[in-house]
Amino acid sequence: MRKLIAVSLFASAALAGEAPQDDFTNLSIEELLNLEIISASRLGTKTSQAPTSVSILTAKDIRTFGWRTLAEALNSLRGLFTSNDRDYSFLGARGFMRSGDYNSRILLMIDGQRLNENIYDGGYIAQEFMLDMDLVDHIEYVPGSGSSIYGANAFLGMINIVTKQGRAINGAQVAGEIGTFDTYKGRVSYGKSLDNGADLLFSASHFDSAGVENLYFPGYDRPETNSGVAHNMDDERADRLFGKFKFEEFTVSGGYVSRFKRVPTASFDAIFNDQQYFTEDKQFFTNLKYEKDLSDTGKIQLKGYYQGYDYHADQAYRFDGARIINHDLASGRWWGGEAQLTFSPISGHRVIMGLEYQYDQRQTLVNHDIDPYFSYVQSRRSGHRLEAYLQDDIQILDDLIFSAGARVDYHHMLNSMQANPRLGLIWSPLANTQFKLLYSSTFRAPNAWERDYNAFGFVANPDMREEQIKSYEAIAEWHSANGLRLLSSLFHNDISQLLQGRPVGEDINGDYSVQNYGRYHAYGIELEAEKRWSSGRLLKASYTYNLLTNENSHGTWATYSPQNLFKLHYAESFFNDYLTLGIENIFIDRRKLDYAGSFADGYNLVNINLSSDKLIRGLDTSFGIYNLFDIHPQMPGVSDQVDIIRMNGRELRLKLQLTF
Repeated sequence: MRKLIAVSLFASAALAGEAPQDDFTNLSIEELLNLEIISASRLGTKTSQAPTSVSILTAKDIRTFGWRTLAEALNSLRGLFTSNDRDYSFLGARGFMRSGDYNSRILLMIDGQRLNENIYDGGYIAQEFMLDMDLVDHIEYVPGSGSSIYGANAFLGMINIVTKQGRAINGAQVAGEIGTFDTYKGRVSYGKSLDNGADLLFSASHFDSAGVENLYFPGYDRPETNSGVAHNMDDERADRLFGKFKFEEFTVSGGYVSRFKRVPTASFDAIFNDQQYFTEDKQFFTNLKYEKDLSDTGKIQLKGYYQGYDYHADQAYRFDGARIINHDLASGRWWGGEAQLTFSPISGHRVIMGLEYQYDQRQTLVNHDIDPYFSYVQSRRSGHRLEAYLQDDIQILDDLIFSAGARVDYHHMLNSMQANPRLGLIWSPLANTQFKLLYSSTFRAPNAWERDYNAFGFVANPDMREEQIKSYEAIAEWHSANGLRLLSSLFHNDISQLLQGRPVGEDINGDYSVQNYGRYHAYGIELEAEKRWSSGRLLKASYTYNLLTNENSHGTWATYSPQNLFKLHYAESFFNDYLTLGIENIFIDRRKLDYAGSFADGYNLVNINLSSDKLIRGLDTSFGIYNLFDIHPQMPGVSDQVDIIRMNGRELRLKLQLTF
């Protein structure tokens, strides 16, 4: 609190400071639809003509609604929903979610650079995410499989986070936050566009939260387990660094995150309410990119990168009455590069072709008891990935585009080459109306953990194959000249050979292994209406109906899948734009937890955020009320004792940001 007050007093004395100038915050619907997609230019020239239905969230949206993490921002998008097990946050898309998969079926990128690590294929979206939300220029979400362009992890969709340029900050920035549950956050950033045309951005931040002091879990309500109360077991810390320097055709960037979280749920047979149970994640990336326009229609992009991921967890459990500490460790390092060429060989064709290479230099899994020492897992892998892709957007008629793409992959976790197509037909009978018919397929290779983990009732399975998905979608989009946009989508996903745990042999109480067993069908419809006014007013509503069926259980409704999602967002500016009000309403339907008929209840979450950047020059303030009506949303649990996890009630946040 003292630090925040000091920042506030400092801000009051800095009336001569310049307010930051974002370069992507005030685009209209028309400008958004005509935006060149930044995701490595892989989709097309305009969002309205891309063979998909792209959703975009801007920096202004993030500020207006006060989203604190990437998970909160993604939860606002049509068709997406999140869950949390009080350790990690998970993302579901179009009815499909697997609790504990660490979002390995969603491709997560920063400025077109893949972030999914090479141990669990995890794409992390909460405090474990690498980027501070204040550095986000906009977020692009591309639903559906996209192998012909993006590769293995774009199984359910792709998310690209585009970072701000230094000129958007235009000086030095100091930000501080305080919130419920003794939550504090501080950030310092510097961004500038230099006289020689170079652009520089650097930022560092720290997050610290004590969490909920006492969490009650009915399944542990016994005298020997503290009557089901986990005391001081919800604390979390995170440190982040990010930097980017751009000069002419070259861009160098890098990021780092270190995050610590204590685990209150006693998952994996841990001792309940034991302070020794925590997880710690560290991740970094460095990237050098060269981009050059060869002509009005030609462009080349070259990049190289080096990335790393480290995880460890300590967990106390009992064996023969003794308290034993188990140490779990994973470490990955990988590097690679990509060459991509965009050109028009003849009139009416736009061709994208590329080659990607990645070397998984280190894929290490270790699990052992500390005292007495006993080793369960010792796995070390390395290997190559090579992918080639080609897409041609063919202008058949003035109002008709046929998009055809294919991708061929070699992955060292598989014994066969993978080839997947992507087809799209985009018809624009009017300048403001598009109809799209889309088909795509993709795969996901087994990750190192799935293939090699051999402990605690699981045995390794060397005979895994790839997961497969085929996606079909029909889209209709219309927008008016005054900022109204309407969208509807019908989709069907056919998922097969899904990796999931199954008994080895006939004994259901024996060992398990991860096997290509799952088969699911998803059917759904998405509707969205959005209206943006020049005054800053915003009204957006979306509805998604999903039906995900488990074909191995006679087509029954699948677990963890909500059938109805409804999102409503409203923003209004008052007092000559001195104050902006953002109201968010998120409804997530109930989710089946098992096939015996237990459910996590549906919930309706209302958040309110007030923000202003004109009260004092250079000072940006916001006050958020999250979970206004103090409900406790239910999330799928992690064990028989914790089958449902109650989330936090009402939370408050006050944020001050000074630019000078």
